[in-house]
This record gives sequence, C-alpha cells and structure tokens, in this order.
Amino acid sequence: MATAVRCSIRLAAKGCSCNSTANQFVTKTIGLERSFSTTASRSKRTRSKRVAAKLEKSNHPLAKEVIALEKELDGLTKDPSDNAWDPISQRARTRFPIASLPPRAGKLKQTFMNVGDPDPWEYEDTLEDDDDDINALAHGELEQHREIRHYARLAAWELPLLSKLAKPFQPPTANMPLRFRYSSYMGEQHPAEKKVVLEFSPADMPNLTGLQREKLKKLAGVRYNPETDIVKMNCEMFETQAQNKRYLGDVVDSLLAEARDPKDTFEDVPLDTRHHHFKPKPKFPEEWLLTAERREELQQYRRRAAMKDQQKELVGQIVDGRLQIEEGLSKAAAARQVMPELLMVGDLKPKGKRVAVRR
Repeated sequence: MATAVRCSIRLAAKGCSCNSTANQFVTKTIGLERSFSTTASRSKRTRSKRVAAKLEKSNHPLAKEVIALEKELDGLTKDPSDNAWDPISQRARTRFPIASLPPRAGKLKQTFMNVGDPDPWEYEDTLEDDDDDINALAHGELEQHREIRHYARLAAWELPLLSKLAKPFQPPTANMPLRFRYSSYMGEQHPAEKKVVLEFSPADMPNLTGLQREKLKKLAGVRYNPETDIVKMNCEMFETQAQNKRYLGDVVDSLLAEARDPKDTFEDVPLDTRHHHFKPKPKFPEEWLLTAERREELQQYRRRAAMKDQQKELVGQIVDGRLQIEEGLSKAAAARQVMPELLMVGDLKPKGKRVAVRR
C-alpha cells in the first residue's frame, strides 16, 4: 500500500515540474492556400540550403520575391498573433492566383412553393438540356428511313447486277415429283425459318402400280387431300432447313418402301376422307346461258319498247323530269316575291300571370 502511494506521488511531482504545455497547443496557421491537410503543421519552415543558395544566386525578380516571402514567413512563426498573416496571404493571392471551383449551390428545402421544381445545378458551366433533340420515337422513324434508303440503294445499284446470274426456267420433269417450300425473312433470324413443307402427288410417283398408289394414299392418312390428289407434310423439328428436308425425304422413302411391300396391300381397308371437308361449289345453271335465240328475242323486245316510248312522247304522255323541276323552282320564286314581310309594331309585352316554379 505504501509503495503504491509513493509511486503515485512521484509521478504527480514529475508532472508538475514539466515544462509548460501552452506552446505545444498554440494555434498555428497552415501553409499557403492549404485548405485541408492530413499532416501536422510545422512550427518552423525550413528550406534546403542548396535551394536557398540557388535562389540567392539567381537574378530573376521572382526569386527575390520568394526569398522576401520566406523571410516574412519565418518572422510570422515568432509572432503569436494571427493578424500578421493577413497581408502576406493577400499578397500571395494577388501574386499567385489559384484557380478555384465556383461556389456550389446548396440543395433547396422542399416547401409548398417549390414542390416539383428541378434542383439547382452545381456549376454554371453545366447547363440544363435545351430540349433541342428529338424524342425516341422520332429517332426510330429516322432509323427506319435510313433502312429504307439503304434497300433503295441496293435495288438501284446491285439488283441489276443479278441479271448476269439469271437462268432460263426449266419446268420439273417426271423424275422430280417432290416440291419443297421454304420460308425466308430477308436475312433476319426467325423461329419459323427452319420449317420445310413437302408436297407430292401419288400419281406422279414412279414405279408404282394402281394398287400401290391407293395404298400410299391410305398410308398418308390425314395429309392426303382427295380433291387435289396431293399429299402435304412439313417438318420443323431440327435447327436447320437441310436437316428438316433430309427428314422429309427419309419419310417419303419409307412410305414408298411400305407401299411396294406385297405382304399387305390394304385392299380391304377403304380410303378414309373424313378429315377433309368438301365445300359445295355452286355452278351456273345451263338454262341461264345466253343462246343466240335468246339474244335475238331480247333485241326484238327492246325495239318494241323503244317504239312505244316514241309514240307516248309524241302524244305527250311521257313526263319530262327537267321541265317539272324548272316549273317547280319558278313557282317557288314567284310565291316568295308575293309574300309580304312581317314587321314588329311597338314594344308589346305578353299579358298573363307569372307562375313561380317550386324547387
């Protein structure tokens, strides 16, 4: 216990006998135009002897000003007041101006008077959009117009060159009974672009007998059209048109191989056409056809009607519509001239009892 008290008394005595700490916490100015610094401020400005010697040997007027400014700064370190720094700071600002940003505009407080107003801009150089540009819809219209002009140039300059690659048309022969149809979207990628449609007629397939053709129709099922005698099928299971075309070719080969198989000819199975709806197509009646006799009869009837009209016109039994209209207009004009104009006499008020309306 006595040892602890003795140690605390010794530490307190050392603290009382130490130097004054006032000089350690005195307010000192930071260097020239140092608005913020993470390093501790120096109590004395020191410069390298080599730099000071170069400045003294130099005859440049700016070197003399720097030396004079250094001497004044060294004198300020000995002056405890802060007022002595003002003339030096003003002199340094005028002699060495430093570019600074314009004052930043503060954010306005939201009140009833400025609800919905845009926030002020930070700097004067950053101007608000002058709305001199068109909107997104107009940009889309311009892009479409550019695309149309692009294809117009292609049609004007490159399409005529395709005439060199033109080939004469050759109709399909009997060795080409299959007809393939493809879908193209002019360079665009589309899911339906891979679809391939195949059409063929069983009557055009070579090396088939009548019984085998009937069997082929029965094997085609709902893909056979009894009105046009055409089998139609398509494929879009694979990613490319070539794969789908190859698959359809394999299906046709398997159908032909099955139709040529003599084990079962399907003679006892009738051709099912319930999947196809036969639409009635009315035909023009033969009785209504205009024959030579009927044409001569109509001409005679028209001649007799024309003669009757001429006779009625001579007698005056036919009413002329133009004359009737002109007579009606003339009578209306004459009646309008004879009718007197009505004039208001005096300021007469209608007599009667006023009745109030209840509400």
